[in-house]
Amino acid sequence: MENETVKLLDGGITEGQLNKWKHNYKRVVKLSVEDDDGVTLFAYFKKPTIAIRSAVLQASKMDEFKALEVLFKNCYLGGDQAIEEEDDLRLNITTSFSDFIQPKPVKIEVL
Repeated sequence: MENETVKLLDGGITEGQLNKWKHNYKRVVKLSVEDDDGVTLFAYFKKPTIAIRSAVLQASKMDEFKALEVLFKNCYLGGDQAIEEEDDLRLNITTSFSDFIQPKPVKIEVL
């Protein structure tokens, strides 16, 4: 039996896992952040659905940190374990993801 080695991508995921996520969620967003030691860590997110956005909005009315946690728990797909374990890494990366998914400007023209 051949001994196959699986090549890991950024964040310790496999190409097969990334392809599965792309198939299931169409678009996958990869973010990176440096830890206190200067090591680059990676996280993968799916774009939120309307239901997830609604839950984040509801949570933000009471506590913005809670809203970020709701976003993380519902959109985070995987990546480096330290991001899940360390509050400031999780907060930084989720805040950046939140900024990325904000509505895009729309041009309105009255005719």
